[in-house]
Amino acid sequence: MKEKSTNYHKAQKYAFWLFARRNHSEKEIRDKIGKNYDSTVVDTVIEKLKKLKLIDDEKFAKEWMEYRLRHNKSKNFIMRELNRKGIPRETASGILSSLEIDETELAFDTIKNKLARYKKLEPLKAKSKIFQFLAGRGFSYDTIESVIAKFIKGAGQDTDENY
Repeated sequence: MKEKSTNYHKAQKYAFWLFARRNHSEKEIRDKIGKNYDSTVVDTVIEKLKKLKLIDDEKFAKEWMEYRLRHNKSKNFIMRELNRKGIPRETASGILSSLEIDETELAFDTIKNKLARYKKLEPLKAKSKIFQFLAGRGFSYDTIESVIAKFIKGAGQDTDENY
């Protein structure tokens, strides 16, 4: 019995340490604590954290989205991350729809710092680099095409043939 109590306190201490670093979803905490402790200890710690209002998946999802948007990640990228963190798709979609996000502007802001470098490249190479960079951040094909069109317009190109 004493061992179970000791395990509970160690698991709880570990959970508090995790929350001191950043907020976590229930699944993340369950996975991290579950590596070293049995399921009854994990369940008890999770319940305690919920009572203390440390675990709130909806609040976590909103904070995570805002953080990732500040770091120029697309809606799709954020949705995939939240899914891996155990946030239900409906919850994530609801929060994302409440935020006003222009994906094209977000994508263009993402590559703004790289534009000077891209303008020095051959047109086809520049288009390829932009596409790869934005696709890696989860932006859709249509959004990327809009950004490339804006880039071409900004570079003083009249046609799409050069890209």
